[in-house]
Amino acid sequence: MTEVVGTGRFPAASDDREGCGPIGQQEPLGGWLSYIGRLLTHSLQMRAIHTYRPLWLACTVLMAVTSIAGCSDSGSAGNGQPGNAHPLPDVSGPEPSIPSLTPAAGGDPSRPIDFKGGGAVIRPDGSMAFPLDAYDSADDEAVLARAETALGQQCMRRKGLELPASLKLDKGPEQPAPYVIFGVIDMKTVKVFGYREPSPAVAKPSATPSATPSAKPSTGPSASPGTAPQADGDIPPAVAQAFFDDPRKGKVGCEGEARQKLRGAHPESMFMLLQRYRSEALTAAQRDSRVRRATAEWSACMKDSGFPYPNPLAPGHDRTLLGRGLPTPAGASLPPPSPAEIEVAVTDVTCKRRTQYLQTIAMVNAAYQHQIIGKQARHLREAQLKQKQDVEAARKILHGSP
Repeated sequence: MTEVVGTGRFPAASDDREGCGPIGQQEPLGGWLSYIGRLLTHSLQMRAIHTYRPLWLACTVLMAVTSIAGCSDSGSAGNGQPGNAHPLPDVSGPEPSIPSLTPAAGGDPSRPIDFKGGGAVIRPDGSMAFPLDAYDSADDEAVLARAETALGQQCMRRKGLELPASLKLDKGPEQPAPYVIFGVIDMKTVKVFGYREPSPAVAKPSATPSATPSAKPSTGPSASPGTAPQADGDIPPAVAQAFFDDPRKGKVGCEGEARQKLRGAHPESMFMLLQRYRSEALTAAQRDSRVRRATAEWSACMKDSGFPYPNPLAPGHDRTLLGRGLPTPAGASLPPPSPAEIEVAVTDVTCKRRTQYLQTIAMVNAAYQHQIIGKQARHLREAQLKQKQDVEAARKILHGSP
């Protein structure tokens, strides 16, 4: 996997601190974010392992996905088809301007953040909006996902196999929740969940988890967004071998056959193109002097409280912190959020508000997205046209038209 150079790196992995890559390596956030589409497309890789799922699980699983899918700068993200991806824009040069922040913009950490500025929006429910979001279409992605599922099912049946429910998609891929990318955000949520994915299944009655794609009712291991519930935890090896691609061996499974039939010779979807652009903008934002300064101020604030973490993603990756002081319940991989973990998370949110870290990185990220939109206008128009054609073809497949 080609490394995307950036400054906001995960803490090094060890027996206790989980990085986003092989043991002993660090992986920049921008490098893995561009492949998040494939992560959210397959419940085989994405399904929840245990209750009390930590925020770093998405990162850990994602690296497994990319190692299976294969990553290449010259090909579309992870589909094993060289040369299909639009080139990434050059966002080097002078740092883009952003509006000035006033001290009052930090707000009261006990109240949900509500911010809009420089093309970025941070909502009280913990969700965010950025300029590239204007090109997203959940409805289009759902139609494409259902059509690829139908074609994949046809392919599997020709091989005498049935596509299991866990691989049948009824929705397209979704972006990760903002707290996965930027760290914890909401004070009310962290007082219950600490550094875990919010889930009503383990929430206190008075809790109001952030309204994100991950905050959905669950009575056990949850399926990935866009998938039907998984009946059993396993996919038979014969089914996996027939369905999944293996780009390293040049093998195209029913997954790839369905994608090629639907999308043709250039299968990179609009979603994956946008994710690559989002990754590039976020990587540039991490290098930006204003984000680096805000990160340093956040780190100093945390250190003043006795928590020496280098960046806002580090605490949630610290396995020595998660559930510290509590036993691990039967059937869980980690203890529930402990008072020690919650204390760090509460301090984390407080420091983010005091230093206006979230507002800063959100506006800088939006500024680089604006740059990319300007530089890639032609490619975005081409991708929109291709998406429209693919959706029309998908509707015909779903309605049984030739």
